[in-house]
Amino acid sequence: MLDEIIKDRRTIRKFEDKPVPREILEEILQYSLMGPSYGNARPVQFLVVEDKEKLKALSEIETFGTKYIADVPEVILIMADTEISQTWVEECSIAASYLQLLAQEKGLNTSWVNLKSGETNDGVEIQTFLRTLFGIPKNFSTLCMIPIGYGSEKVRKRDEFDVSSKVHYEKF
Repeated sequence: MLDEIIKDRRTIRKFEDKPVPREILEEILQYSLMGPSYGNARPVQFLVVEDKEKLKALSEIETFGTKYIADVPEVILIMADTEISQTWVEECSIAASYLQLLAQEKGLNTSWVNLKSGETNDGVEIQTFLRTLFGIPKNFSTLCMIPIGYGSEKVRKRDEFDVSSKVHYEKF
């Protein structure tokens, strides 16, 4: 059930050196795009990166937070055509969330790396860096990258917490 998948999904940063079978990856990507889309614009697109040199370049974006990317089997950049939708951030977020849950359902693991704004370690604006590295058109912006694969690290189970302090009815 979906509630168990949500409860079990955890961020994983260490992966086996084993690619995700193409048919499984394409199925996950297909269903990830089936979320709501404002005006049915469908601006979200994916860029799958498996090339070790490009993964290494992505791993050097930040000093700490992206180092592990050099050792993952593949990442998926989630981007959108910003000229056809003002809600591109929201739509990319929905696709990324669906992707992570679908991957978990298939026995795969993921993490989320924010790429929306900021600069690389070298002081290059992240969107410019990505456009140069991958030939992404100027009308596209990348929200995040999702490393995906078969996790090889053990993480503790999610702690249960009382949601009642986070839910409000009629007034705050």
